[in-house]
Amino acid sequence: MPIILIPLILVLLYVLERKIFNRYWQRGLSADLSFEKEAATEEEEALLTEVITNRNFIPLHILQVNFQTDVGLEFMDTTNASVTDRVNVIDVFSLRFYEKITRSLRIKCKKRGFYSILQTSLVASDLFSPDIHYATRDQNTFFYVYPRLLEHSEIDVAFEHLSGEAQAQRFLYEDNFTFRGIRDYAPTDQMSSINWKASARTGSLKVNLHDYTVSPEVRIVLNVEEPGILFETELIEDCIRLAATMAMRFVNGNIPVSLLTNGKDKVTSEQVSLEAGASLDHMQSIMRALSRIDLSKGTADMDQLVDKELESGGLSQVIYLYISTSRREKALRAGEELAKAKGKIIWMCPLTKSMDDTAPSDKRIEFVRILHQ
Repeated sequence: MPIILIPLILVLLYVLERKIFNRYWQRGLSADLSFEKEAATEEEEALLTEVITNRNFIPLHILQVNFQTDVGLEFMDTTNASVTDRVNVIDVFSLRFYEKITRSLRIKCKKRGFYSILQTSLVASDLFSPDIHYATRDQNTFFYVYPRLLEHSEIDVAFEHLSGEAQAQRFLYEDNFTFRGIRDYAPTDQMSSINWKASARTGSLKVNLHDYTVSPEVRIVLNVEEPGILFETELIEDCIRLAATMAMRFVNGNIPVSLLTNGKDKVTSEQVSLEAGASLDHMQSIMRALSRIDLSKGTADMDQLVDKELESGGLSQVIYLYISTSRREKALRAGEELAKAKGKIIWMCPLTKSMDDTAPSDKRIEFVRILHQ
C-alpha cells in the first residue's frame, strides 16, 4: 500500500467514526432516577439512585448527566451540585458498550416540600472529535419531605384539652349496642371500653370499637399568612409543623381529624383542604398535603375562609384548633369568629423571644404560645 494512502484511510476512518457516533450514540441509552423511598422528614437523609444504561455497541467515554430540582435538598456526596433558584446536579459517567452503572447520591432533607425531577439532560463527547452531543430523557420522579414533629410542653397541654373534649363528646354519642371490632388500647380510651378477654388472650390491652350515632372530629384551621413585614419564615413552618404534630397525635388517639388551610397546593395551586379521618392512610394524606403547601403562591383571606366554613353548618360535633403565627386583622377576626361559633377555641401561636406575645382580648380564645426553638 502506498504510504500516501495511509493519511487518506485515516481521514476516511475518522469521518466514518464521527458519522456513526453522531447517528447512534444515544441509541439504547437510558437514564432512570428514583428515590429509595417516597418520603422523608425534615433533617433526615434519603438516597437518590441513578441507573445509567448503555445498550449500544458504542462506548461513551465521557457522559455528563444533568438534572434539576427545587431548593431544599442538599446533595452530600458530590461537589458538582450548584444552588441558584434551583438545585443543579451534574454527574459524570464513563460507560463501555452494553454496560449499566448504578450510583446512589446521599441527600439531606433540609426543607419541607414536594420535590420533582421531570427531565434529565445527557451530554456526550467523542474522543476523536470536538463535537458535543445533547439529549434528554423524561423522568417521573417525586419525593415528599414531611414537616418534622415538634415537642413542647404547651403542645401536650393543648392536646390533652382537645382530646378530652373529643372523648367526652364521643362518649355521649357512642352506641354501645353496635360492635365494630377490637383494636389496641390508647391512653385516651375509657377503661370501660377495655375487652378483658381479648387482652388476656393477646397479652396486651385491647378495647372494643363501637359505631357512633355522630362522630366528633377535630378540625385544624391552619393560617400560613405572613405575620408582618419583617419576620422569621420559620414561624410559618412552625405552624405547619404544629398542624402535623397535632394531627399525628389525634390519629394515634383514634380521634378523627380534618384540615382546613389558606395555603395553596404546589401542584394544583388550589387551596388545601381534607375531610376527617383517623386511619394511617389519612395521616399520610395530611402529611402529603402539608408538604405540598407552597408559600410562594400566596394565601387566601383567612377570615373569608372561616366565614365560608361556618356558613356550611353541621358544626355541632366539630372541635376547632386554630394555628396561626399571624395576629393581623384578618387572622384575628378568623379566630374570633371561630370562638363565637363554638363558644371557645384553642389558638396555638408560634412566636420568637423578641415578638410581642399579647393574647387576643377575646376571652373565649385560649391562647397557647409556642416558642420557636
